[in-house]
Amino acid sequence: MKTNRTVIVQCRLSSTRLPGKALKDLGGNSVLARVLSAMKNVKADYYYVATDEDSYEQLLPVCRENGFECFAGPLDDVLLRFTMLLEKLKTKTVIRATADNPFLFYEAAEESAVLFEEKNKGKGSCDYLTFSGLPHGSGVEVFSAESLIKAAKETSDPYDHEHVGPALYNHKEKYKCEFVPSPRRYDFPELRTTIDTYSDYLRAVSIMTYLQKKGYEAPFSTEQIVEACRSNSVKFPVVLVPSVVKGHGTGHLRRCLSAAKQGGFFVYIPDDNTLTETEAIISEYIAAGLSKNQIINSIPDESYLPAIITDTFELTENQLKELSKNRSLISIDEGSRFTDYCDYLLDIIPSYQCERPANINDSGFITMPENIREASSAERKVENVLICLGGEDPANLTVPAAKAFMRKFPQAKITAIVSNEQSPYVDYAGGPNVEFTKPIPELREKLYEFDIVVTHYGLTAFEAVYAGCGVILLPTTKLHKKLAEKYNFAYVGEKEISVSALQTALDSKNLYPEKILNGEKKDLGEFLRYLANGKRLCCPVCGKFSETPDEVISRNETRTYRRCSKCGMVYMAFTTLEDKKYQKSYFFEDYKKQYGKTYEEDFDSIKAQGIRRINIIKNLIGSAGETLLDIGCAYGPFLAAAADSGINPFGTDIAEDAVSYVQQKLKYPAVCSEFPEIDTAEEFGIAQFDVVTMWYVIEHFKDLGSVLRKVSSLIKKGGIFAFSTPSGEGISAVSDKDHFYQISPTDHYTIWEPGRADSILHQFGFKVERIVSTGHHPERFPSIKKCGAKPGSIKWKMTDMFSRAKKLGDTVEIYCKKI
Repeated sequence: MKTNRTVIVQCRLSSTRLPGKALKDLGGNSVLARVLSAMKNVKADYYYVATDEDSYEQLLPVCRENGFECFAGPLDDVLLRFTMLLEKLKTKTVIRATADNPFLFYEAAEESAVLFEEKNKGKGSCDYLTFSGLPHGSGVEVFSAESLIKAAKETSDPYDHEHVGPALYNHKEKYKCEFVPSPRRYDFPELRTTIDTYSDYLRAVSIMTYLQKKGYEAPFSTEQIVEACRSNSVKFPVVLVPSVVKGHGTGHLRRCLSAAKQGGFFVYIPDDNTLTETEAIISEYIAAGLSKNQIINSIPDESYLPAIITDTFELTENQLKELSKNRSLISIDEGSRFTDYCDYLLDIIPSYQCERPANINDSGFITMPENIREASSAERKVENVLICLGGEDPANLTVPAAKAFMRKFPQAKITAIVSNEQSPYVDYAGGPNVEFTKPIPELREKLYEFDIVVTHYGLTAFEAVYAGCGVILLPTTKLHKKLAEKYNFAYVGEKEISVSALQTALDSKNLYPEKILNGEKKDLGEFLRYLANGKRLCCPVCGKFSETPDEVISRNETRTYRRCSKCGMVYMAFTTLEDKKYQKSYFFEDYKKQYGKTYEEDFDSIKAQGIRRINIIKNLIGSAGETLLDIGCAYGPFLAAAADSGINPFGTDIAEDAVSYVQQKLKYPAVCSEFPEIDTAEEFGIAQFDVVTMWYVIEHFKDLGSVLRKVSSLIKKGGIFAFSTPSGEGISAVSDKDHFYQISPTDHYTIWEPGRADSILHQFGFKVERIVSTGHHPERFPSIKKCGAKPGSIKWKMTDMFSRAKKLGDTVEIYCKKI
């Protein structure tokens, strides 16, 4: 049935930002093929690709394979290219798409064409129409062929000729052009699906990987494309950076490729890598299901910032600095001295001596084999031996080991894995029971076939233990020897592998180690996805990242804390957790978990603390204190304390139920508002207050600099700013720093140290007048823990006095004056 429509896809291969992008592979088909497949679903009489003469020959086969004609015209005058094509066709309506948009909403294209035709029925007219609000890269333009030919003859504007649509919509005095808000189904302006740069291409690869893993078939529906764009794998891209340096073995590369296959991550392989086995190993994983699009040779730029996860043995400072620029850096088993650059450290393989702490140390993330040997008898026979010293064998121990085992077990079958570079079968005419072979695909699942596995300290050693094999380690380095000793492996300690040394290892009680690995089996790919969703945070006071990394103060499983090199504040610099919502549950369930009663049940005791604080404030400000604003007022106990002392209280909080309680039950003026956005002049009719307070609130702000500037603007000169917060100089922090940060609430973004408070607050116009150490807990002192002294005892009382004298309370109140 004739439609009087023509679909034209605009394409060229000479893009300066990403040359040849139309022919780049995207999940097994070219980008152009993906575009043509989608646009073929739009009803039309003709389907054309409009290209330039230089691109024509390369594009023609793709066009023909997808049912499109190919037309060549000028390279730079795209408008002329279109009109030349249109003049040879008898068509009314043109639906234009571009070849860099592989995820077109073809349903929207069809709907917009129908709408355009409806507007041209009867006496109506429309020269140009497009839906606005679609993802950048998912839309098309619909226009009149006759109008475009006419407009082309009337304009000499270079911009009009470089493009197509502007010849119409830049001249609305002559042509009726409509930018129609897209139907709700297509309205996702925040999404980006076009391919303009290399980073865009990687985003498209992520989208395609997600769609294919879900089993969706092209052409993809609007809902499927939106689902993919909103998925974590697309929103939070991950680039794995394995070691591909000669001498570091192949375990790093294999671990990354395995995680990438599982999690849909990219793997960065630089063109100048020196690992001989790189291509063969990558081919092995591609054959097992890894997409070749996931292997990249450059890191995406700022337009598609990924989390970088390194698995590199040891990086230089310059490498770490470059990789951490403007993005999260997570490192696996990183052995360098410059790990302050790393936002998160994951240690999987137990190390020998590692002075720096990791966020988590868990060998459960080693991917263990599914195939396990049956429980062996008391007398184990040695019939099959595997010698596997990594992909490279840098110490050249494969042949000596083969010779020693051949002599020891002349009837056993000995399999020795060698790299492509090695050719021991030429230099060493071994016995009939020795077979040299190239690396074995999926070796992990074949280890159970061997009675003895000879290797060095690394992944294969742990996998072989788990598979139930006897394991003997060889000393490829001095460090490997120390590691073998530390973790109770049987090993040959010298590079001269004599039969007697081999016998000693075979007689070792550690030949079949049982308790090397701890913890349950865990999914590395899933955990890396979880880490990649983490948030990297700058100093809340200064509001920016340092050029060199701030010193790491503490690491734990979900967070990393640093000290700002500029202002000295300790802050949460990385977290894997979602932001906490301060709703009713926060004041009831969460509060009760911590203190044994709800916030409302604890109202009177909190108010009593408020009365004490008000007395301190009144001593500092005198009779001038008439108005007080309590930020984060919760259910209002401090407002009640202020009112009882004759001060006019005002409150603000972000929890609606808390503010309603203050307004309706306590009858104090309060407003539900985020701080520092509140306009107190509009809400309360007061621009400046005599006193502003925050009780256990200040630590919850990620943007503390703007908060303190706002507080300063709200306080009259000579007025008081008072707040309480956990102390980074209390006994808990002093005696067990890492435990203190581990139990620190996950929504506390700053840790205040009283000794540094004045210098930080001075930047915002305040001078500290008084510091009160609170939250004294003798039971948290190591001496009390050791001797078990009870409350009321002399030891307990003396410790409590010492804590107060030295201001070692775990919380602190800071009172300062606006100067």
